[in-house]
Amino acid sequence: MVLDLDLNDGDLQNSHIKAPNLTNTKVQKPGTPKKKRSGFVKFLVVSLIIMTIGGIGFLLWKTGKISRNIGFKFNPAEIIGVKNPELKKDKEEVRTNILLIGVDSRDGNFISNTDTIIVASYNYKTNEISMISIPRDFYVEVDTQTKWFGRINSVYASAESKHKGDGFVKLTETVEDITGLEIQYHAMVDFKAFVEIVDVLGGISVNVENSFVDYRYPSGLDYKTVKFTAGPQIMDGKTALEYSRSRHSMQNNEGSDYARARRQQKVIAAIQEKIAQSETLKHPKALMEIFSSLVNNIQVSEFTITDIQAALNLLDKYKDADGHTYSFVLDPYSGNRTLIETKSMPSGAFALGPVEGLGKYTKIRKYVSTILKEPKLYSENPTIYVYDIGLGTTEVKTTISEMKEKHPYINIIQSQTLFKDKAGMYVYSNEEKYPETITVFSKYLKTENNEKPEFLKSNLAPSGVIILMGSKSTQIEEN
Repeated sequence: MVLDLDLNDGDLQNSHIKAPNLTNTKVQKPGTPKKKRSGFVKFLVVSLIIMTIGGIGFLLWKTGKISRNIGFKFNPAEIIGVKNPELKKDKEEVRTNILLIGVDSRDGNFISNTDTIIVASYNYKTNEISMISIPRDFYVEVDTQTKWFGRINSVYASAESKHKGDGFVKLTETVEDITGLEIQYHAMVDFKAFVEIVDVLGGISVNVENSFVDYRYPSGLDYKTVKFTAGPQIMDGKTALEYSRSRHSMQNNEGSDYARARRQQKVIAAIQEKIAQSETLKHPKALMEIFSSLVNNIQVSEFTITDIQAALNLLDKYKDADGHTYSFVLDPYSGNRTLIETKSMPSGAFALGPVEGLGKYTKIRKYVSTILKEPKLYSENPTIYVYDIGLGTTEVKTTISEMKEKHPYINIIQSQTLFKDKAGMYVYSNEEKYPETITVFSKYLKTENNEKPEFLKSNLAPSGVIILMGSKSTQIEEN
């Protein structure tokens, strides 16, 4: 196998590399003949596959920039005899974590405040992806020498301006300190590349959760109005960017950075899904359009051919296992409002920080560890209302305490006594938003009663999950 790389002024040339069949991402069975394809196209396609595990593309480009900017590391030995390549993992060999950064740079200058900070974490045991956003107003120690605390969105620019290359290092260390997660890869994308990628893909499908209007969306030196209506819709690149970045609406709580972070994760998931399913990956012209759009608008950590092949294998595994993606934002509502608070800084600036104090992340790390173990449950973010229908006040209170200990970040509220003579446990909701919550707590309470009982004539709690705790005796007759 021979890979010729001209890092001066030539293109990537590859006429002998044996690689997986990239036009069909199913894992190839042993003994199945491999189809010959253009190595150059294969290389680009596999690079794009990485986007599907974190929402950001690791693409190669020609000339010397391939090593300086993109971070590609070529080692011929890695191509030979690597049967089961794997991405880098954390110490427990359970996760691969990617730091995704979005910037609005000008003229290709990446020394800019980071507009988006997301950790995408892939769990190899469950084939789940969890995305955790850190709001840009979250205060951290920007400069360790001066003990200066500032917004996390300034960490990269501050370190990079002092010494080129330190921006990623400092921001990665900061995010690892907050979350307790080890970061194996990072990627920074300018929004110009984001728009072009979405357009080349033919748009993305996004289910807008809430209708809202933003009359102050930045447009050059002025503002313009952007409007979104709730419901599924196809967005082009420009619309997807506006949906992701809007933060001045006064409707449906969509004007906060927290709402914006959730929308950004929704768009990333939509790009991931479109790339995984799109026929675009089979067309060299489309690939080159994506490729050219990223040349001056992306920076990534060092990766190798083995990493690219491992990402392809991971995509197959994710798809075959019907993997899911879950979203979280480290905002004041996180962890049942016990982790993060708004703070008044001496300068009068608005800030977010840990309730423990600036620079203290013990509780946040515990929260991150917990939600990553049960992302499906915690992503539903339920409020649970518990009613006594015959179990007795003392036993209800004891059971609630035990449930809170087992699931410390779920909002469980003890409500009033409805009956004193009913039997059995009931776990249900008037909505269809909480299937995992109902499953988890039904299992805990050892009940299969997941519908409102006939003896209950009125609807309780319009939003959330309802638990009715009755006597354990089956001899009590219902009225």
